[in-house]
Amino acid sequence: MKANPPVSYLGRRTAFTLIELLVVISVLGILASILLPAVSKAKTRAHATQCLNNLKQLHLAWTLYASDHDDELPPNNDNEPLSGKDADHPSWVAGWLRTDNEPGDKSDGKDDRLLIGEQYAQFGSIGRYTQKAGIYRCPGDKSGRNRTMSMNLYMNGHGVWNSSNYVTFRKLNEIRNPERTWVFLDEREDSINDGYFAVDMTVEHTIIDYPGAYHNGAGTMAFVDGHIEKHRWVESTTVPPLQSGVHLPGAPKFTSPTDRDMKWLTERTTIPLD
Repeated sequence: MKANPPVSYLGRRTAFTLIELLVVISVLGILASILLPAVSKAKTRAHATQCLNNLKQLHLAWTLYASDHDDELPPNNDNEPLSGKDADHPSWVAGWLRTDNEPGDKSDGKDDRLLIGEQYAQFGSIGRYTQKAGIYRCPGDKSGRNRTMSMNLYMNGHGVWNSSNYVTFRKLNEIRNPERTWVFLDEREDSINDGYFAVDMTVEHTIIDYPGAYHNGAGTMAFVDGHIEKHRWVESTTVPPLQSGVHLPGAPKFTSPTDRDMKWLTERTTIPLD
């Protein structure tokens, strides 16, 4: 009696069943729901780290400028559109940023020469000390313009919002509380124009310019003593919905008597005049 030959499976075609495919798709969906938030958080943390490093470099440039100018701070001007572009309107950075839907020339937001060009050094630019246009912006900003950083108006500021009842610091050695006085911060893309960040010190509480909140509701700031902070804004009036393509009004707007953000910010902007 002959034995049956072994059965060969080599030619047999195999395939997933519908149930198996559904199981695989479900597993992939679960993995994606777990991994994507983690990837997003990692990206946000990376942006925050880069932003903090950018502020460190800007702060160093600011300090070097003062060292080379007999302790005098870089100027800060709010004139439209000549800020930083001539001797009558000196500023640490040149240019005026406009959103896509605003009338007027929008080229300043793309021109890196306004940030680091040697021709603007005579008008107060710190560009010769930075040398890198990339450090003037937070990677979390989506506007496509080359700058998100602004300077405290009371750091050698020349503008309409400087109150004569408060100290506008002209020299580095005039700043009494360097660990509690900020120099640079991120500004929202629908608020930023010049390099001058306005804070209303005279009324509690109002907001003029809006700080950035690109890091899960937090913004980044550089202080006079060199330390860098990430600060979370907690009031809805500080972080209103983004006005894509338009600028928020650049005029004082009352928030509330209990505004924690503006209280925190004004306490770290300047001091009353003696």
